[in-house]
Amino acid sequence: MTSNPQRPELIGQLAVIEGHIRGIARMVYQDANCIEILTQTSAVTGSLRSVALDLVDNHLQHCLTQAIDSPDPAYRDAKVAEASTAIARLVRS
Repeated sequence: MTSNPQRPELIGQLAVIEGHIRGIARMVYQDANCIEILTQTSAVTGSLRSVALDLVDNHLQHCLTQAIDSPDPAYRDAKVAEASTAIARLVRS
């Protein structure tokens, strides 16, 4: 795994999301209003999508850039395919 310069920021975002999910669980446990729970769930979904986009961006900027500089065409092709698969997975979700 390549070092991720965004790691501290991503860990912070994920910690916030984790707290938000725990709050949603409390809302469900306390039988809160369904619409409010859905609103909070949508907010978490958006936050997770943001983290995913940051990870894709990081991959493109660092891993793919390294692959382009590689003399090994199989390695370059594998990294491009990896990025393509990750983007397709993100778009489908």
